[in-house]
Amino acid sequence: MKDESWIPGHKELGGGILGVVDRFVCWLVAGGLFSMVAILMIQVVARYVFNASTVWSEELAVSLFVWVSMLAIPLGLRRGEHLTLDILSKRLSPRVNKIVAIGIAAITIITFAIIGYYAAKLAPAADRQLLAGIAGGLGIQAKVSWIYLAVPVGAALSIIFTIERLVLMLAGKVTVMNADADTTFIEQLDEELESAPADSPIPGSPSAGLPSPTAHNTDPAANDKDR
Repeated sequence: MKDESWIPGHKELGGGILGVVDRFVCWLVAGGLFSMVAILMIQVVARYVFNASTVWSEELAVSLFVWVSMLAIPLGLRRGEHLTLDILSKRLSPRVNKIVAIGIAAITIITFAIIGYYAAKLAPAADRQLLAGIAGGLGIQAKVSWIYLAVPVGAALSIIFTIERLVLMLAGKVTVMNADADTTFIEQLDEELESAPADSPIPGSPSAGLPSPTAHNTDPAANDKDR
């Protein structure tokens, strides 16, 4: 397969402080998803097996869901994996695409800056409210502001990673701000199929390199020996 030029390479994503932050956030997201599944399983078993529902599981799962969502957004932005409409960008020249990318990055940064700003403004009021289920069931004085904090944190990371990806694009290390992974893969596979000889097997197919099921031995001596 051809190199997927819309994905930054290992050198671009692996080094520096942003690489460390990226890996740390990945572990947080993975841990949050695992914890959500475990909590929901505990709730199901407690309710339907022991007939004793937990009072804290729903609030804790919802809290983790908010954090996981807001932390996963910047990871997708850094890798250019968010959904995108590339009807126009595929028909534009590389220079015009860079101009469009600057506009998209500016809109993204402004949007997350507004979301993060207003979420931060709501934090003081939310700091006076407790998550009753967690506080009563686990004895932890969890505040609603703990959930609200996920929004400015995710927004800040999204802004940082958007700027980083824009810099990579302007430097020519990536070709687009966002790309549909499935569409890109299918288009590359179609190009390979069109350029391949008509009688060659489909690349990556199970039948590639295997003899035809209708093949037979044309050597008369071998046929007589078989009979």
